[in-house]
Amino acid sequence: MTTRSPAVERICDAAVIHFAERGYDGSSLNEIAEAVDIRKASLYAHFSGKDALFLEVYADALVQEMQFAQQCFADERTTAQPGSLYCERLAKRYLQSQHLRFLLRTAYIPPQALVEQIDEGYIRYLATLSDNFEHKLLQSHAVDGRISKADIALYGNAYLAIVDSLHVKLIYTNGRQVNDRLKAMQRLLSDSLQATAGP
Repeated sequence: MTTRSPAVERICDAAVIHFAERGYDGSSLNEIAEAVDIRKASLYAHFSGKDALFLEVYADALVQEMQFAQQCFADERTTAQPGSLYCERLAKRYLQSQHLRFLLRTAYIPPQALVEQIDEGYIRYLATLSDNFEHKLLQSHAVDGRISKADIALYGNAYLAIVDSLHVKLIYTNGRQVNDRLKAMQRLLSDSLQATAGP
């Protein structure tokens, strides 16, 4: 990502809040400009329009949340339950991060004109999660051949189903029941992994 001017940073910081709260259709470039104390015409000196600003902020959100996910996987002390730390930290992250709220809202309710670009970015985000999960699973189980590569890919998809379920709960219920959902799904995944890997 190229170095941005302080003005562009302020615009993007205001825009992520605005877009996270109101979505694409409910957002106003006038109000974003007012939030950073500039005229709308000045905003056009930095961005060609609403789509360009939206995609710039979306790119920021992807970078921020991929870094968060990578850190969660790096922080895992044990590989007995790969990917669990990301899931356990997700609800708190959702409350604290405008970028995550914007990312999930955009991925699940994308503006029609930008669906292709949004999907492409979100697929990369999910691939980051899946790749990290599968790598941890390889480290913990596959080195000694207890789980086949085909099963690792299968569990990678199961992990993404858990993540998807948590994302939906965060978006549509503001995180209510996330912990109950997470505990149940982690238990099922853990039991399945143990049965597959054997003693």
